[in-house]
Formats: sequence, structure tokens, C-alpha cells
Amino acid sequence: MVGTPRRVLLTGSVAFALVLAACGSSTSTSGGKQPTGPVSMGVLSCFTGSLASLGQAMLQGSQMAQKAINSAGGILGQQLQLSHADTQCDEADSVPAVRQLLAASNVVGIIGPETQEINAVSPIVSAAKIPTQFQGGSTVFDHNTNPYLWRDSPSDSQLGVAMALYAYQKGYRSAGLLFYSDIAAQTFSDPITATWKKLGGTIAIRITDLAPAQTSYRTQVQNVINAHPDVIFTQTDAPTAGVLFKNFKELNNLAIPFVGTDVTGGDDYLKAITYPVANAHLISVYGTSVSGKAADEFNNIFAAMFPGPNQPLANANYAYDSVISQALAVDKANSIAGPDINAAMIQVTNPPGTACYTYKTCLDLLKAGTKINYEGASGDLNYNKYQNVFGPYGAFQETLAGQQQQVQVMTAEQLAAATP
Repeated sequence: MVGTPRRVLLTGSVAFALVLAACGSSTSTSGGKQPTGPVSMGVLSCFTGSLASLGQAMLQGSQMAQKAINSAGGILGQQLQLSHADTQCDEADSVPAVRQLLAASNVVGIIGPETQEINAVSPIVSAAKIPTQFQGGSTVFDHNTNPYLWRDSPSDSQLGVAMALYAYQKGYRSAGLLFYSDIAAQTFSDPITATWKKLGGTIAIRITDLAPAQTSYRTQVQNVINAHPDVIFTQTDAPTAGVLFKNFKELNNLAIPFVGTDVTGGDDYLKAITYPVANAHLISVYGTSVSGKAADEFNNIFAAMFPGPNQPLANANYAYDSVISQALAVDKANSIAGPDINAAMIQVTNPPGTACYTYKTCLDLLKAGTKINYEGASGDLNYNKYQNVFGPYGAFQETLAGQQQQVQVMTAEQLAAATP
């Protein structure tokens, strides 16, 4: 199926209207801490800077879940409202951002963030006992022990495996790595290298400290060309990519194909290198939507909210599943208290239980006293003992019209077999 490219940008008026938060009061009963006003969740991501597309996708997916939840009667009889705060993808800026959400919005759960700022966010949300579902890929959390952190998108270690597996399946055997020095890009190199070698490939050259936003990379580019790799694995920000691809065009007419991460599928990145160049020379790999009832529900909600030819933003399905699953955990716990919600997460997401695919059908089952197993639009959402999930990855190619089209899927089973 066609994947979820980053295309629909939320206007200021739309975003403002949908993220106004209310600080509903609450009361304690024998059923737990009950809301007496709207239930609030916070969306924590980077909404400005070179990776602002990450926040746009997270907000879009959260808003879609908000619509599904409120259309089904809300959470514990109250409407869900969203607030959001900008981390700027920076650890220092994330601290006041998360404190803003906790202090001003009375949130019962947080969605996000996605990059290295999770390191600064983690102790704050843990101390506040607020369940936090982040989509960041940092391999540091592959063996997470923080009970309030849940990662509903696969680790970068799995993305690295998926990139290597795709390239090897395409017949490439000699690889070059070209990553910039940003900390968010550093977690890919080792998983790619280890997987590539396990599959039988060789590393021709490895550059992982490229300084961002330079006016020329001709020296590094020539070094890569001289190493004669069959394929180049990469992640940089958009300005850096614009210069890099220009240099490769000048020096070897872009003769070596590129395989990139989810960042290389972002609209800013694609515009920087141009859609025709991306179409001819770049494949972006990232978590993909799965087929089935949950994905159908996700796509139907998107079509109703954003009519037209556009498709959901890449990775919006992860945020959608985060909000839906947290809402179901509140319903299951019959409480908006953080520890109660946290304890109910596994009960609504993991087997055994009756599989359900939409908020309404899952809620109806809960009300009937049935143990549920929410199957999401991004995958099965089965958490392991480290509160991580695994899922399929897709390889995407940009069309000349500026849309991402899925060209291959790497299943969870294939990734498990390829993982070193």
C-alpha cells in the first residue's frame, strides 16, 4: 500500500483551534481519579527548526486520534483536548517545554518527543508520574527501565537494520556511510554496519561526522566517490543535503544511489535536493502503515479531516496510535491518575485479548468487561519488557509530482532475521 509521506502542513488557525487545552478539574472516587472537565494530553515535539516536520506529523496524528475519540463519546465521558509545546529538538529547550505542558495543561499523558531531547524529558515526566509515549529512535532506550516511558515506534537500531536489508535485497554489496554530526544521526551507523556485514556486505567508507550547513563538501564527496561504494547510506538536515547532492552532481553526476532515513523523506529535505533528484537517486526508509482495519480507520479519518489529494504525513500513524492507546488505558483504569493509566497500558495493547482496531470498538469491548488487544494503524503495538515495540518498515521513492510512494516492505520477521 502507499505509505504516509509528509505533505499536509497545518495552518496556524487550524492548529490553534485544535490544540487549545482546558485544565479540567477532577475528583477521586472508588473508581479512581475522575475527570470533571475535558481530559488533556500534551504533544511534545520540535515545531520549529530544520526538523519541524517531525512535530507537524506528530500533531496531525494526534488530532486525528482526537477526532476519533471525541466522536465516540470521549474519555470517561469527557472530550479530549490537546496542547502542544515546542522542544526545538534540543535538550535545553525541551525542559521548559515539558514543564509548560505539565504546569499549564494538566495533562494525563504526553505524546513525544522524537529526538535526543527525550534524555532531558525522561526524568521530568517520570518524577511527575505521567505516561509518555515517545517516537524517538535512540538506541539508548532499547533496554529502557523507566516505567513511565513507552516507545510505540521501533528503535533506530531497527531502522538501521531495515536500511541495510533493503539495500542488500536490491543487490548492493559495497556501502558507504555519510552522516552528519548531529546526535540524532549517530545512532544509525553501528546498526547499519553490523547488519550489512552480517548479510555479507562490505563497508567501503564511513563518514559520520559531517559538519552541517557548510558551503561545500567536495572533499568528503570525492573521498566517497573514490571508495567506489554501490550504495550510500545517509542522514543529514535539509540545508546540508542540498549542498551534498549538488556536489555529487558536479563530481559524478549522482552515479551512486542513496538510501536514507525517515528524515530524508521529509518535505524540507526533498525540496532541498529537488523532487526529480530524489525520484532518481534516493530511497527513504521508515516505519510504514500496515494494512487492515486500523489502517483503514486511520485513512478514513484523514480523508474526512483533510479532503483532497494529500496523504497523511510520514509517521503520523505512530502519534495516532499513541493517543488512542493512552485513551483506552484511561478508560480501562477508570482513572486519570498517572500511575493508574500506566498500569493499564499493557492491558489494552498486548495479547491475550480480543483484537480491536478503532477507538469506538475497543471502548465498547472495555465497557462490556472484555480484555482487549488494540491493533494500531502503525502495527500491533505489543510492548516488550523494555516497553518497546517492533513493526514493519517501508522503502519509499519520491514521485515527480512530490508524493512518496512505497516500493518495498520489510516485515518484522525479516528484520528479526537480519538483526545482528
